[in-house]
Amino acid sequence: MPTYPEKLITDIALIGENYFIDPEVKVISGKEFLHWNTTLLVLSYVLDANPLIVGEPGFAKTTAAKVIASVMSGLPFDLYEAAQIQGHPDQTFETMIARPDFSKLAREESVIWLLSAYLQVRIIDEINRLPTGKQDELLNALQTGRFNYLNATFFSGRTPFFATANHPDDGNHILIPPIRDRFTISLELGHIGASYRKDIRRAKENIAELCQEPLTCSVIGLINDKSISIVDKLKRIQQEQSKFARIIESEPMNGHVFSAEDRINTKQEIWKVPLTSEAEALLQIIDSELNNTYNFGRKRSNDPIDSSNHAFSLASTKTHNAFSPRGALDGLEDYAKALAYLGGVKEVNKDYLVAIAPHILGHRLEFTNDFAKLHNLSKREGMYGCTREMHLSQKLVKEVELNYASVKADLDLLMIYQKEKKGDLVKAELKLTEALRARAEELMQNSDLVDHPLLKEYIGRLNSGR
Repeated sequence: MPTYPEKLITDIALIGENYFIDPEVKVISGKEFLHWNTTLLVLSYVLDANPLIVGEPGFAKTTAAKVIASVMSGLPFDLYEAAQIQGHPDQTFETMIARPDFSKLAREESVIWLLSAYLQVRIIDEINRLPTGKQDELLNALQTGRFNYLNATFFSGRTPFFATANHPDDGNHILIPPIRDRFTISLELGHIGASYRKDIRRAKENIAELCQEPLTCSVIGLINDKSISIVDKLKRIQQEQSKFARIIESEPMNGHVFSAEDRINTKQEIWKVPLTSEAEALLQIIDSELNNTYNFGRKRSNDPIDSSNHAFSLASTKTHNAFSPRGALDGLEDYAKALAYLGGVKEVNKDYLVAIAPHILGHRLEFTNDFAKLHNLSKREGMYGCTREMHLSQKLVKEVELNYASVKADLDLLMIYQKEKKGDLVKAELKLTEALRARAEELMQNSDLVDHPLLKEYIGRLNSGR
């Protein structure tokens, strides 16, 4: 019986070679991750996270979302095609998720939930064509998976939202910060090379294998049947789902459908993967630098940029906004762990955080004009380059890494010093020299002279005994 990582690798190859051609490769600490974008989308599915897929029109953003949803959940591609929510300035909640049951309005408020509410993946095409007011209506559903409309609530378990967005033009809107923060990860799909033309044509033809018109019609009819309760509809959809799952898991596909139970089990295994002390320190440094300033304390979007000499090296001087716990925990930490898990690595080193950081930071952070001007025209990394926002995020993380060595050394020093003071046993090779002990005492007694916010935080906690 294959393990969950083996099943995931099989599905990534099945999708990235047959239904959505994805030749991009990422190397992390010598580990090669084939079909990099497919990998991130498949991991988003098992983590119940929301990916934002950006790019120029016509480069298979929505197709990729529907293919991933179909193979991983075991429901037909054409069912997801029928259920996708279309971003449009005139879109309303009634046309996206639910509408009043007009046949009952004379007696009571009653809601008919639309097709997209019932499926394991919700797909929103061109989300940035929704005006800001319409984006607000999706905030709760994106965060919790719950839909609230009139007097009714629909919840079938936490499920991922896959959304697509074209690069900004005159016909779309800026995504509001709360919406951007609810998308755990972002990635770009675009031109992969003229030599892949035949492969792309083959993949488009292969998608027919993921379509099952009779089953799709059966599920749509089931959902539209007012005589069946929501609970019974969900049970019967699951029964229909098992039929298509058998097709995916049999020859020639030999894929693996991930049920709700499989996703829970996989997440629990991913969460158990530990971070090395170096990775833990880098994650804390990124989190701390983006959320603190020297002069103003917490980073706030309505404060000016801290231009003091003490703040110059901090990441918070390069952005207008802060970095939420969603980005740090659900984003940086969970995806780094998931990649290490997929690669068969026993613990997460800091290279995994550096690799995933642009996908977590790029769509969240609002960079200052001064920082952007420094890097706008510099060469972008990757097989196909990357978006401006991801490029700036890479540069930002590299600057954070410049602070890493000194901050990590002082953090380690403080931990050893504290153990010595408490009389805890310390390995002989870790015992402090007089010079290092003096350095530790200086830090503990003069925290006001310390520039880095993470060191200040630890000194404060150690001095208070917390």
